[in-house]
Amino acid sequence: MSPDRRTEIALFRYTLILPLIRGEYPPGGKEKLRRQIVSRPYDIPYSSRRSISTTTLARWERIYQECGFDGLKPRPRSDQGACRAISPETLDRAETLKREQPLRSARSIIRILSLDKTNPIPEPCIAPRTLRRQLAHRGATAAQLLAEQRPKPYRRFERSHFGDLWQGDAMHGPYLPDPADPERQRQVFLFAFLDDHSRLIPHAQFFWNEQLPRMEDCFKRAILRYGRPLSVYVDQGSVYKADQFNTLCAYLGIQRILGTPYYPEGRGKIERFFQFVQSDFLPELPRSSVTTLRQLNESLLAWIEVVYHTKCHSETGQAPLERFRQDSAPTTRPVEPQELRQAFLHRATRKVTKTATFSFHNNRYRVPDYLRGQAVELRYDPFDLTQIEVWFNDAFLHLAEPDTIVTTSHPDVTPDPVPPSEPDSGLDYLALLRAERERLIQEQLDAIHFSHLEPSDQKETHDHPQ
Repeated sequence: MSPDRRTEIALFRYTLILPLIRGEYPPGGKEKLRRQIVSRPYDIPYSSRRSISTTTLARWERIYQECGFDGLKPRPRSDQGACRAISPETLDRAETLKREQPLRSARSIIRILSLDKTNPIPEPCIAPRTLRRQLAHRGATAAQLLAEQRPKPYRRFERSHFGDLWQGDAMHGPYLPDPADPERQRQVFLFAFLDDHSRLIPHAQFFWNEQLPRMEDCFKRAILRYGRPLSVYVDQGSVYKADQFNTLCAYLGIQRILGTPYYPEGRGKIERFFQFVQSDFLPELPRSSVTTLRQLNESLLAWIEVVYHTKCHSETGQAPLERFRQDSAPTTRPVEPQELRQAFLHRATRKVTKTATFSFHNNRYRVPDYLRGQAVELRYDPFDLTQIEVWFNDAFLHLAEPDTIVTTSHPDVTPDPVPPSEPDSGLDYLALLRAERERLIQEQLDAIHFSHLEPSDQKETHDHPQ
């Protein structure tokens, strides 16, 4: 089984045991919560089973407490699973028929496909139960499709303590002079995280692009300053839906909550913060001396701490900083620097060649001979591909030895623009001055003939004859 599949299964198990780990039950109600969790059917990744026992749930909880997220990954297996009962093409056609008319039953869909002689399906027989399960896995049941067509009710919500929930989002920012071409203007983008209870901003920062590593950098700085939240609520943007972000949240014990597509009302608090940025902070930029990204971020930080954090919020009746300081039981948790570093490392799988090397984005690295022919997991910082950790069966082995380095950053990372280098004459003026000083000293020394100088004792003899 590939590392990606094992991680997906571990994420499924982690989602089920999360209420048990966080203690979301009254005293003595843990077993009742277990029975409640296992009472539902589940689409278990890469398994034909639909149910889970309380014993299995308790075992997963115990393994997570003892071994962390890696312990939830299944052990490597040699089998590759069974063939699908329904071809992808047939399933696509069945899903189209279901979405056209959500009330169509699985039997009716099978009958329609069987009667279509112009484009016959390859399956001689399809079980209605199998088709229902596959459609449910694709989110195409009657209940799900009809729910999407109904208007949704909205209600206000607010968490009880700082760290219960952070909201994250991004906003298009102003234009700044491009460092690589000062005559050209280039847009920047703002990533921000907001605490749902206090409305305090753990961190916000402008970047030159909206790529995943930039969002992760903002999130990491927020955690370094205030600790890990219990959960983070984000939209369906590609950076937030990325498996890398979901995995790092699971490693840190943070629940990632994805918002409903096309319903931004659930992120109203951070959207209101962005509106305040646009109405109070950005209009001051044209009359300021801000011309660089660093100056912009320093100004944003000053505005957040001096203005936003001290301004009374109309919803809470308190300033965000005041509400944060008055919270007697914040739920953020500290994190060790090494644990935080491991969580934010990106992961990839490569097979070691017969020459004990592997290639990664045009670079070549060397590993010990005993890993030849093995599939290893690579953990790396996308900003620095010169150092790659080699892991095997969830155990760290060593750093890969760079053999040929073509690129030092991941292709998904667009480097920040830098000013063009000035023409270099190759002359070091201060070094020339030092050399000239040495030459002058040597000339002065050469002008002195030491052989013509009389010893001091002889001079005293001439001056005072006995």
